[in-house]
Amino acid sequence: MAVVIDPTVAANIVGQLGTMVATGRWLQPAPRGTMRGVDFYPATDFVSALVFSAQIFKNTHGFVPMLAAPSSFNEHIFVRKFFAALPMPSLADKLEARAYVQARLGDAILPSVVWVGDAIDALFEGALPSGRFVLKSSLGSGTNQILNLPADLVTRRGEIEKRAAEWLASRFGYAWGEWQYCTAKPRLFLEVFFDFNPGTAPDGFKIFCFKGKARMIQVHLDRYTRHRCANYDVTWKHLPVAYRGYEIAQRRRPDNLDALIEVAEKIAADLEFARIDLYTDGKRIIKFGEITLTPGNANAAYSDFKFDRWLGTFFAPAAVAAPR
Repeated sequence: MAVVIDPTVAANIVGQLGTMVATGRWLQPAPRGTMRGVDFYPATDFVSALVFSAQIFKNTHGFVPMLAAPSSFNEHIFVRKFFAALPMPSLADKLEARAYVQARLGDAILPSVVWVGDAIDALFEGALPSGRFVLKSSLGSGTNQILNLPADLVTRRGEIEKRAAEWLASRFGYAWGEWQYCTAKPRLFLEVFFDFNPGTAPDGFKIFCFKGKARMIQVHLDRYTRHRCANYDVTWKHLPVAYRGYEIAQRRRPDNLDALIEVAEKIAADLEFARIDLYTDGKRIIKFGEITLTPGNANAAYSDFKFDRWLGTFFAPAAVAAPR
């Protein structure tokens, strides 16, 4: 990721950091079983990641984030990347997140995994079922590849090996503060594909939970063809705001909306903030996707900044009404 650092951005962030050090704002140790970015990084790398991430934030949003007094949702996420105490083992690890969810909701919600390994060669040597699956890395974002077995293991072997090697060698997030993806060695796994929308990707329901309560639902439609995005409050009132330039969409309210929210809140119950990603047929079946602790890397640009500010109020004791 090529990013030119503006000296004024660097000076701003280093100055803010100096003030935080002087006031002792984050000198208290993280609670047991958690870790913060400031604890994870060597000091030099911490400052480099903070400045690098601030420059990306400035390029996206047009201003430098406030470390001590964030207000918008994306500012809060930026600060959380470096100073929030996140659970360890990291829930950014998709396999660790599965175990976390299993302990709270059992096996039924988990999509079937037919293979796990730390080297791609083993995938081609194993006895695997036929069908459509998704090859994923346990760490990182966008690390997934849809495969039709057994044919693709022969016709696409070179492509699969190349992509998997890149995933296993990656330290995704280290340079820009998403350190939670770097706390373990990446593994590969093969997960069943959800065929809820024949011919295309299943709709993804991303439920934003603050202190264990769902506050917003973001739905991603036709991810691999005509990617669109719809935002709703928990009553399924449409929020007409664009996300990252995607076309604003609408989707019929799922019949099992209450169950989706209940599942998300059970998973997020012990977390200050988490986006819980789920898939559903819209009727009865609900399957877990992942837990995301820093959505969009604090660069989830919305078409209306008032919306970003509104969503940020849920980090405060009392939130305000959604902007119209």
